[in-house]
Amino acid sequence: MKRILTFAALVCTLLAVLAVSVSSACDHNWVLDLTKCTSPTCTAEGSNAYYCSRCSQTKSETVDALGHDYVTVSGKEATCTADSTVTEKCSVCGDERKDDTKALGHTYEETKRTEATCSKEGSVTYKCSVCKETKTESLATVDHDYTKFISSSATCTTKGQSTYQCSMCSAVTLVNVAKLGHDLKTTGGPTCTESGKYTYTCTRCDYTKTSTTQKALGHDVPEDLDDWKVVTKATCEQEGKLRAKCERCKKYVYEEVEKLDHDYGDTLYITKIPTSSSTGKYVKICENCGTEVSKTIAKGTTNLGDYTIAPVKASVASGDVERGTKVEFSCDLENVKIYYALGGKSPLSSSYRKTYNGAIEITKSTVIKVYAVYSGSADVDIAPSDVASYTYLVDNDSPLVYLEEEAYLGGYMPLAKDKKFRPDDKATRYEVIEAMDYLFGSWADDAEVYFTDVDKAHKDVVAKFVGAELLNGYEDLTFRGENNIKRSELCKVLALALGLDVDYKSGATFSDVEITHWAYPYISALTEAGYLAGDPDGTFRPEDNITRAELAVVLNRIANVELTEGVEIADMDGEHWAYNYVCSAVKKSEE
Repeated sequence: MKRILTFAALVCTLLAVLAVSVSSACDHNWVLDLTKCTSPTCTAEGSNAYYCSRCSQTKSETVDALGHDYVTVSGKEATCTADSTVTEKCSVCGDERKDDTKALGHTYEETKRTEATCSKEGSVTYKCSVCKETKTESLATVDHDYTKFISSSATCTTKGQSTYQCSMCSAVTLVNVAKLGHDLKTTGGPTCTESGKYTYTCTRCDYTKTSTTQKALGHDVPEDLDDWKVVTKATCEQEGKLRAKCERCKKYVYEEVEKLDHDYGDTLYITKIPTSSSTGKYVKICENCGTEVSKTIAKGTTNLGDYTIAPVKASVASGDVERGTKVEFSCDLENVKIYYALGGKSPLSSSYRKTYNGAIEITKSTVIKVYAVYSGSADVDIAPSDVASYTYLVDNDSPLVYLEEEAYLGGYMPLAKDKKFRPDDKATRYEVIEAMDYLFGSWADDAEVYFTDVDKAHKDVVAKFVGAELLNGYEDLTFRGENNIKRSELCKVLALALGLDVDYKSGATFSDVEITHWAYPYISALTEAGYLAGDPDGTFRPEDNITRAELAVVLNRIANVELTEGVEIADMDGEHWAYNYVCSAVKKSEE
């Protein structure tokens, strides 16, 4: 019997251990036991009871007291001037409380002010932003303000008394003052080229004095000759000439440039192809004057990759020609094809390239660009010739100005000292001719005209373009250089400067430029030449004044200036529609 009891105890122990093991491994599914829960009140906590639906375990959680929900049952809120007692009652348990609040006081804001003077008080009016009540406060009178000068007995050399009047009334006072000292105005003095004396004259009395003779100041021009404008380019055959405008006297200063040494460069221009039985030839050409030096290529040489076809030569040199002149082109190397393009267009473009088949008759001013390509044996690989450019000007058809050789480098509208370009400002007549002065040379003599409103700084450039018959003054002898220039007016100036054909009616049309408009031929000519384009809506706006940014765009296209970037401009950034054009306009590119 004892063994049976012992065994039974062992079984119970094992069952208990098994029950604990099962319990510790239970994934509880807690269920709310509503019979054991207590609800919270406004001031007392409640509790929630849970039991596990899988085992016998239970647990409980504390629920926070709800807190009173007070609502106003009597009384009013305090105002600017009245206290208040508000009775509130809890909507849940009925608990009551009272809230005593003092009057809030006015929130005044100034609405009107009358300043005090030396003879009359002032006032300030305030208004409460809450209850709209107003109040007015007085401002005490102020002292006299003796700042209005009336007269003085003091002179340049003697002390005296000055009379001052109050700025608010007629009261006056006397103030002892020291002698005034001379107020000297300076005249005379040396100029850029001549010595001179300064004269100092007092504006209040007859005192005057003269300085000792001062040396001539010398012209205020850039120290670096690279900043001067090239008038005549130095070559191996002749001296050159540079020009700069003196900032002080506004006159042009010229500087001679010594002749250049021959610069044959590294390009080898082949003029005869070697064979197995005969030698070939090549020349080196001076880049400054065109002088040639001939060299021999050994016979049997087959690798000609280092050589370039000799430049195409013209039977008539660039310059003035008679209408109907025939120009022939040739190359020193045999078995080549010659290609050309008219009007300054590039023959490298298939859109403009033509094959040369004989003499070209010059009927109007033009620029012919030409180059040669080897057309002989396919086994010979020689680089095409450089593009040569020849300019022919027909006397009775050509304009009196021409694009400078280095116009394509840009830099014709330099920035002011503040680094601003003012792209949206309207361009003036002065600004247009100043920009064109950088780009265009003139064969015409400067006009001997007098305008009453042209200053010394603009005298020479005005004379240049009036002499070239591109601009005129007005009947009252004014030039009006600070006036803006219309888009239609600029078209006329540029079409005449470029010598475009304006005697016909082209197909270029804009909705706001009738064929009867006086500027229609000029607008059409520039549009046909590819220098202008209308707005996306099909208009041209001929009567609008052109902006400085628009001027930079059209001059860039005319001078074929390569667009650039990276210039720091104070009032533009890279997102501006004309930024790249303006960069090219303000900074001269490297050759």
